[in-house]
Amino acid sequence: MSKLNYLHTLRISTRPNLASIFLQLPSSYRSFHASPQPQFVEASVSAAHSVFEGLHSITGLPWAYTIPLAALAIRTSIVLPVSIYSRRNLQKQVALAPLMAAWQHPLRKETMKEVGHLGPAVAHATLVKKTRRKSRELYKRFKCGSWRNSLPQVIQIPVWLTAIEALREMCGKEEGLLRMAAALFRSDDSTGVPAMVETGLPVEHSFATEGALWFPDLLAADPQMILPFMLSGAIIMNVMSSKGTSVWQKRITRSIGLVGLALGPLMLHVPSAMLIYWICSTTSAFVQAAVLDRLMPVKPPVVPCQPRRSKGLLEDLEQRS
Repeated sequence: MSKLNYLHTLRISTRPNLASIFLQLPSSYRSFHASPQPQFVEASVSAAHSVFEGLHSITGLPWAYTIPLAALAIRTSIVLPVSIYSRRNLQKQVALAPLMAAWQHPLRKETMKEVGHLGPAVAHATLVKKTRRKSRELYKRFKCGSWRNSLPQVIQIPVWLTAIEALREMCGKEEGLLRMAAALFRSDDSTGVPAMVETGLPVEHSFATEGALWFPDLLAADPQMILPFMLSGAIIMNVMSSKGTSVWQKRITRSIGLVGLALGPLMLHVPSAMLIYWICSTTSAFVQAAVLDRLMPVKPPVVPCQPRRSKGLLEDLEQRS
């Protein structure tokens, strides 16, 4: 019995500790807390910082022009390929519309046979469920699921947060949203030691002298208060250009437009460097969407011909009742 206990203890002691692997700190990281932050946040912010520093050193441009160039490069290299993939997926779904329309007649007959005696409301609800199930089946067969259409929105949010976090640290401002979210994964020590972690990128002092136009100091807020309202205009322009057709899409568009309108007064004290990146990233998103609409348009689906005296499911049920 003691031998079995010894083997069990040995097996547990040799089992790899996944938490220690994924929460391993770099050699230059100084921590005063027993529970470090997840390393992927540090790695992603450091990668964004390397992009900014690399473009600045290679091009030799002032930061007022390097930041817009970085915003365009990040969106073009990361978000644009995903947007092209999503647009091709949407085109494939539209091409399947005639096949889906061909299934309407057998689905109607099947619905009438199963629940036609229960009334028009039940028959219509059943037909809608069968149609959605069949569309998911077709999309899965042709590898064009609807979840692929949301990939650009899913990808660009963490990319934007990472770049903004890097610029915030380069401006020497307080803790941002990304590190606050990462702190949720950090467990406090039971001994009551406060979580004191010395992190962050070095402050880029050249921001103070490499501005342009009316914002010579990128570490300070815009003295003319033009950049915050330019950001509001860019967000509203980008949101209003979206072609939402459903009621919920229109509501979401209006809500985001109101948020963009309120961002102007809220961003009056934000450093100019962060506002420049946000404005350029939003503007490049608008331009890239317009280019995709021009080069990869989503054509209207082919509508099948309908006979003049054809009756729908509801009319057929009402006539029978």
